[in-house]
Amino acid sequence: MAAQTPQRGRDRSGSHDPNGALLQAAYAADIAAVVAALEDGADVNAGDPVSGLTALHIAVGTNNLPLARILVEDWNAPFRPDGKGRWPSVIAAGCRVDDDLADYVVEAESKFLGNG
Repeated sequence: MAAQTPQRGRDRSGSHDPNGALLQAAYAADIAAVVAALEDGADVNAGDPVSGLTALHIAVGTNNLPLARILVEDWNAPFRPDGKGRWPSVIAAGCRVDDDLADYVVEAESKFLGNG
């Protein structure tokens, strides 16, 4: 019997879980899979049940400017606290992201909050 490969958007029980697929793809920095999960119905606001992180928080924390831009500019990911109260700017500072991502987060978060 051949081993089966997991299907995109499905958890181990076989049920459809686009939010899980979204977060898994974000952790893996797989932009194509993030977009596919969103197109499959994942909620851009979905948070990891353990860490509280959304895909945007994960993109910021992993220093992934291209993914952060796609989430914000193409999928309207909001700048808000994650499930544990951390704003993307706090994640950026704590993870010491590069200057380009730090500048993007500060500017986009300020605009989102009506200060820019």
